[in-house]
Amino acid sequence: MIFKVTLLYFLSFSTPTTAQIVPDTSLIDESRVLNQGNTSIINGGTKAGNNLFHSFKQFSLPTDGTAYFNNTLDIQNIFSRVTSKSPSEINGLIRANGTANLFLINPNGIIFGPNARLNVGGSFVASTANSINFANNYQFSVTDPQDIPPLLTLKVPIGLQYGVNSGAIQVRGTGHNLTISTPLFSPILGSGASPDSLHLSPGKTLALIGGDVSLTGGILTAPGGRIELGAVKSGIVNLIPSPTGWTLDYKYVQDFQDIKLSQQALVDASGLSSGSIQLVSKQISLTNGSVALIQNQGVQSGGSINVNVLESLELSGTSLDGKIGSGFLNETVAGNIGDIVVSAKNLAIQDGAVINAKTFTGANSGNIILNVSESTQIIGFSSINSNNNSGIGNYTFSSGNGGEIIINTGGVTAFNGGTIISGTFGDGKSGNLIVNASQGIKLSDFNPFIVIGASQLAVASFSAGDTGDLTINTPKVFLQNGGSINSYAFATGNAGNIKVNAYNSVDITREGSNGLNYKMPFGISSYATPSSDVTQQELLNVPIIPNGASGDVIINTTKLNIRDGGVINGSNLGNGNAGSLRINANAIYLDNDGSIVAATVFGEGGNIFLNSSSLQLHRGGNINATAGGGGNGGNIDINTRLIIGSGNSSIKANAFEGRGGNIRINTEGLFLSPDSKITTSSEFGLNGNIQINALDNNSGINKAAPEVVPTTPQITPACQKQVGTGTSSFAVSSRNLQSKPNDLIHNNIEQSNSFSISGFNNLYNPESLRSNQPTQIIEANVLIRDSQGNFVLTTDQANLALDDASLSASSCFSVFQ
Repeated sequence: MIFKVTLLYFLSFSTPTTAQIVPDTSLIDESRVLNQGNTSIINGGTKAGNNLFHSFKQFSLPTDGTAYFNNTLDIQNIFSRVTSKSPSEINGLIRANGTANLFLINPNGIIFGPNARLNVGGSFVASTANSINFANNYQFSVTDPQDIPPLLTLKVPIGLQYGVNSGAIQVRGTGHNLTISTPLFSPILGSGASPDSLHLSPGKTLALIGGDVSLTGGILTAPGGRIELGAVKSGIVNLIPSPTGWTLDYKYVQDFQDIKLSQQALVDASGLSSGSIQLVSKQISLTNGSVALIQNQGVQSGGSINVNVLESLELSGTSLDGKIGSGFLNETVAGNIGDIVVSAKNLAIQDGAVINAKTFTGANSGNIILNVSESTQIIGFSSINSNNNSGIGNYTFSSGNGGEIIINTGGVTAFNGGTIISGTFGDGKSGNLIVNASQGIKLSDFNPFIVIGASQLAVASFSAGDTGDLTINTPKVFLQNGGSINSYAFATGNAGNIKVNAYNSVDITREGSNGLNYKMPFGISSYATPSSDVTQQELLNVPIIPNGASGDVIINTTKLNIRDGGVINGSNLGNGNAGSLRINANAIYLDNDGSIVAATVFGEGGNIFLNSSSLQLHRGGNINATAGGGGNGGNIDINTRLIIGSGNSSIKANAFEGRGGNIRINTEGLFLSPDSKITTSSEFGLNGNIQINALDNNSGINKAAPEVVPTTPQITPACQKQVGTGTSSFAVSSRNLQSKPNDLIHNNIEQSNSFSISGFNNLYNPESLRSNQPTQIIEANVLIRDSQGNFVLTTDQANLALDDASLSASSCFSVFQ
């Protein structure tokens, strides 16, 4: 017995390995297999018109084995079915004559090993369907194998019929060898294909349609053709003839399964003609540097990458060297390229993964269109290479224009350096960035290892090309500790405009951040600024001082809160002009160095337009349209019911050599602490004007004479040490001051600051309200709200006995100081 076992073991390794290809007897014209060494020559089969049918009990290939379909050259389609209960394991070469398309169906599963290869002149479709359907209701079925109907000419197939639980398709390999020439964005060199990849002739379709579909280091290449991956559990997949072979339609699929690409797997339709890729499943994951790629290398317009996911799409990680992020890449080194279109319920991009479209020529890039019904997340940077942020990017590096990024989603979140950017590194214009987020947008924290490491939505110009515009429609925007919405110009190109429609709120703050403090300004900005990265300046030939103009910023919201160094910014730190800022909000709150800025270093300051019911500036909050160099300060136009400023806050439109800007304020109440200022000065030029219009919007209310203040009160310089001395530099007049107090939250604000006003106009009392003579007055010391909801300065009866001469600036008090 021991001798027999040993002999069998020895013989199993000493005899030639034969292919496990065994025909069945279900066809009248049966398939015949002739084994010659490691090659199985497949003859016979049933011919119907230009179609050839084969039926096998088993169909597998060992390493270095070959399955050779010896068809005549007039055959257009070869249909092969496997009727046993075992999966097909392919680890050798599948070959067919001429340009015939080859279909292989096995409901029990198909496994392509590391040495699996294709030498097929036409398209190749591997499926775990139960049958191939034809237009005359005939099914070439695995589960009910029948002969081909006599005297029937079958033309093209129309669909793949799946059972209730179709088998899996696996592709195993050693992963791609994609490289890039520099760490900065650049073309991918080579197709990444290895001799062991599943590779087709140019312009054909490679389709794997199974239950679960997984590529573990597997490589699929269809140069300039089409690659289809579908994870189908049950239903019918329609087959539609196309110039590249077949397009698959999934509208009759009842249930999907999953697609997984890992260990640097590659799906590559790059080539000289129009390549395209489609992935359809319940869930899709690309990890460890796995990529779906189209690089258009010819003059024809390239195709699109279409991803349809019933549940979630996850892109995560990079290649082992940290240079290639998992994800979808559509780029051109020749002609135009198509779009990247993703439809999913949830999308997560993390650990350096990307969705990118790029043009390196005069051709135009395609669009990136994401339809994600619930959540879009972009998180962090590569754990292997911290220079690579997770993100979505559409870029041009030459004279071609970049495509748009359009995101329709529930919520958008980006953390720790996650980015969505439409940018230009050449003469071409970058595309627009449009985000429609029905649940809100949250951008938080940053990548601390790179200069521009903010979590951001951005359009950017790093060269001569202009950026596109950035538009956001959402109920709320939350920007935290580096989270930013930006339009950059680093060179001679101009920054685009930003429009944010957030009908509930816009919050810019550091509160709740759990990391390091972001050192650069963050918030919503369209501005020109020098690149602080010397390596980037040299690599991109970026000037030290940019010449581009800043764009405009428009914000429409109910509540705008800017804190902790956050900013709404239209500044220009180069030679160009600042952009204009237009903010429409029911309440605007600037605190702890929160800013609204349209300042310049050399150019003209930008204009600022604020429309609000309430404007509050505290602890260094500032509104700034100052111009440096020879530029003129920008103008500031504020329409609000109430302005409160405290804690060294400021509103300024100053200049250096040029003219100071003009400030016009229409308000019912203006209250400033002693250290807060409104200025329009110029160091060496003309000062601007300040015009304050104290509006009377309640002319129909009862104007009963105040009991305590017998005449219209005037406010002298705040908190004077002595009564009867000094000159009043600010006076406010109103016809409706009343002393019928209601409870008021901020009722400890006593007096306003003094400041120089070169122009003052009260719409209802045009005569001069300024006096150079000492005036004995009764100071207002409380702010109340009357029965009509108006804010009113008046006197507190309980404190009338205070000696005015004893008051000093240090005794003034505000709850915001």
